[in-house]
Amino acid sequence: MSVPWIFSLTFTPVGTVLGVLMYGKIRRNRTLLRTGACAQGVVTDLEPTHMKPPSSDGGGITIRSYGTLVYYPVISWTTADGRSMETRADIARPREKTLAIGTRVEVRYDPANPSRWTLPAESNTVWWVFTAVGALFAAIGLGFFVWALL
Repeated sequence: MSVPWIFSLTFTPVGTVLGVLMYGKIRRNRTLLRTGACAQGVVTDLEPTHMKPPSSDGGGITIRSYGTLVYYPVISWTTADGRSMETRADIARPREKTLAIGTRVEVRYDPANPSRWTLPAESNTVWWVFTAVGALFAAIGLGFFVWALL
């Protein structure tokens, strides 16, 4: 098997799966923003997470100049039917860039399944970037496919 075929069979499915999954996340967020129920929440905790370096010797990359410790905001809120919810945001950030404890936020959620929720203040930019990367990988894979056919 030649190199173009290997690249084609690697890049195309990886890019397609990544692009489709991330675009699904964007559509879910848009649907919740359009049709979801609204609740007021408050950031009750910041869940710290250490970004692990790729090697076991402790070396490796750090996330920009902030280091390897990032925080997921934990948000407490109540549904319209009185169910108390405590949920963790999808995206971790450095402490100075994340929501502070006590910050009030608007939560949009699916009344039939409150575990499906989003924060209107959060942007879909990260998900769009991953969708674009997926599309780029798929296009590269298809380019190698065409090259392999010639």
